[in-house]
Amino acid sequence: MLSTVYHSQRVQQLVSSMCPTVKSRCSVGRRATNQRWYAAPVHKFEKYDPSVIENDWYKWWQKQGLFSPKTGSAQDNGKKNASEFSMLLPPPNVTGVLHIGHALTLSIQDAIARWNRMNGRNVNWVPGMDHAGISLQSVVEKKLKRDTGQTKYDLGRKAFVDLVWEYKRDHGDRIKQQIIRVGASLNWDSEYYTMDPRHSRTVREAFIRLYEDGLIYRATKMVNWSCALQSVISDIEITPAHDANDYECAQRHGLPVVQVFGNDGKIVNMSDFAEFVGKSRWEARRLVIKQLMASCAYLGKRESEESVISICSRSGDVIEPMLMPQWYVRCDALGRRADNLVSTGDIDLVPTRQKAIWHSWLSGITDWCVSRQLWWGHPIPMYWIRWNSAINRPGSWVAAENKQQAREKALKGLSAIERDVLASMEQDMACTVTQDKDVLDTWFSSGLLPLTTFNESKEDGSGTLEPHASLSSITEKTALSTVLETGQDILFFWVVRMAMLCTYFAKIPPFSTVLLHPMVRDAQGRKMSKSLGNIIDPMDIIDGAKLSKLEDTLKRGNLPKEELRNSTKELRRLYPQGFQRFGADALRFALILYTQQTQQINLSLDNVKASYHFCNKVWNAFRFVHMHAEKLEMSSESRSAVQSGQYEAWLDGLDRAHLTVFDRVLLSRLSVMLKAYHRAMETHRFAVAAEVVRDFVQKDLCDRYIEVSKPALFDNIDIRTSQELWQRHARDGATDDMSVMQSEWQAAQCSTGLVVYDPFAEKETEASTALVFGVISGIRSLKQQHSARLAASTGGGSVFTVAVTLPNGADEQRQMLQAIVSHKECIRRMGKEPGVCIRALDKNEGLNKVSQAFVP
Repeated sequence: MLSTVYHSQRVQQLVSSMCPTVKSRCSVGRRATNQRWYAAPVHKFEKYDPSVIENDWYKWWQKQGLFSPKTGSAQDNGKKNASEFSMLLPPPNVTGVLHIGHALTLSIQDAIARWNRMNGRNVNWVPGMDHAGISLQSVVEKKLKRDTGQTKYDLGRKAFVDLVWEYKRDHGDRIKQQIIRVGASLNWDSEYYTMDPRHSRTVREAFIRLYEDGLIYRATKMVNWSCALQSVISDIEITPAHDANDYECAQRHGLPVVQVFGNDGKIVNMSDFAEFVGKSRWEARRLVIKQLMASCAYLGKRESEESVISICSRSGDVIEPMLMPQWYVRCDALGRRADNLVSTGDIDLVPTRQKAIWHSWLSGITDWCVSRQLWWGHPIPMYWIRWNSAINRPGSWVAAENKQQAREKALKGLSAIERDVLASMEQDMACTVTQDKDVLDTWFSSGLLPLTTFNESKEDGSGTLEPHASLSSITEKTALSTVLETGQDILFFWVVRMAMLCTYFAKIPPFSTVLLHPMVRDAQGRKMSKSLGNIIDPMDIIDGAKLSKLEDTLKRGNLPKEELRNSTKELRRLYPQGFQRFGADALRFALILYTQQTQQINLSLDNVKASYHFCNKVWNAFRFVHMHAEKLEMSSESRSAVQSGQYEAWLDGLDRAHLTVFDRVLLSRLSVMLKAYHRAMETHRFAVAAEVVRDFVQKDLCDRYIEVSKPALFDNIDIRTSQELWQRHARDGATDDMSVMQSEWQAAQCSTGLVVYDPFAEKETEASTALVFGVISGIRSLKQQHSARLAASTGGGSVFTVAVTLPNGADEQRQMLQAIVSHKECIRRMGKEPGVCIRALDKNEGLNKVSQAFVP
């Protein structure tokens, strides 16, 4: 039992990386030297209640500054040589709500961050929000129409942009609070917003430099146009001017390109289609069919063939291919460089099957349209210069930070004769300067985030950003950050763009490793959507939700009536009782376990419930340890070693003669588990790491060791939840580690970690006790299956005969029988049976050779 008091700390550390609040109970009394720890929100209740634990501990973590990386000589509690670990949280939309995919990302990344802290690394996990160009503008436009009946054109551009900023200030904090509820240990001191001044400057400077380097150009090409949004949309997902295939055919054969539709989707060509001008595209198509029928040229329609129609996910509008001028990034050279980063190993892509997908996509990459016809977003820093009539020079585009800089650049480009002509004029009269009205694609902004957040050459001595400071090359690091973890659905939208843009400027990759997790679907493997009624809100899992609340949420989704009716019916079928309150730790642990499903995650609440029971088991297990720890005696030397953090010295001085066989087996199992856990975390197999911790806690610690310890104790000798247990147990007289997330593993510097436990590995002892626990399990199983019959026939008592197959060797047979005999009292107590007969059967001679172990 003595070993549990100390070694439970190691288990607490393991659990804390995935269930950070399940682990924290702090002793009520404190010594005077530890007065600062009284502020910790230790809970005295016995029952596991995640709602109270999780809310209180996060506030304390933030107040103590535990999420911020250490700097200077005090770095990592005085460890000056601590290695750096940096990671960027994929920025959610500022006006969005936390969905289950976000929860999965946060769960995985938080486990990574906490594990690295506990391995002595200086962790900088940076959060931020995306300005969500199309999404936020659409939300504000709908609200404006609903509240006032006005459109953005009624307000004007400046007033509308001001309204968007106001909406962001009023509603933009919602998803941040939800992230906090999940328990993510983010460095909020470094929080960014993709429209803040610092990142906005990085975006402008990057665009200008790419343009000046010849990597950005303007051209008239076929684009995907949303008439509803009045903007080009991403090109990843009837005429030569409105169909990509027709356009390519026209280019090959020199055919004229005739525009039919305007930006609003109405017919605009007066010369060729006068009778259709002003008609919507839908009405015009119906009229075309009528004219064809009238001229007997209409042959009918074929119902058997399906056609693919692109739909805008934001507006539901049918996308129209349109020919219009836009700004493009040349991607051939940038793409080759990004492709080489993976092929040479400069970026490690996990899982490895994604490498082939990465190469396939980049080998056929086309130029990237980065302009959007929106009002909300980063304005494109391009200015059109129209010269005074005195200068015989056509208009041109200039890339500049502002209008004045654009004018100055344009004037510098004039010849000496042209400057002489303009000498008598005011500079402002020489030309008119007009900024491009478009904004940049949101992914262009997001693709530059590592430069803003991790490039350390940020300011000059006065605190002012130097020109191109965030875009300067870096020589002292091999990558801007350590790890990027995100969903595989944005591999090309975001990850590839970062690899292309950041490497171009910094000359090093934006990250060393990319971890891609699968998409979350419902238990039947269906995509989660409002129309199916199967969306699972993480907050409903954490806090619980009645069916009526789930139905109200569905009603607010603006679904058509028939679709709402069907979705409500499906919702009632799937979740007739609503959601039980499971807490954040249970959700996180369940999601991490799900990462073993590499293609897609079919989420079932049954598994979340199982994880809740696991968290409850951890809580009760350490309650049991703390209840009985005071009964144990520890020498002053051992206590001093433990309190000073000298665990190796304590272990070296441990007298094994005082350890029971079950103490030794627990230490051996702990040694095996810790190595497996660290190997799994180092190789990014998070589900495996979670499984080995769960199996150790449930099987080795709770079902076996604690159960074995109970008779001895009772006969007179015993990620917030984890933070709670840690505070009650490990803080008494501990060192300066302020929290379990900062309490380092007692390990030598090796890839597997925790070599200090190697001497405790005892395979033979494990094998012998495994046999004993197998017998006990067999007895319990028999009792459960036949309890009613046995009670009737024996009056509540019974004598079991349990057959055990012997190995071949005589020594092994003798050891097995000896193990059973020596632990007969344990078997009797744990089996809760007064009479048990163990018969060992020789597997070669069958029933002919039987050795009776004991008959109590």
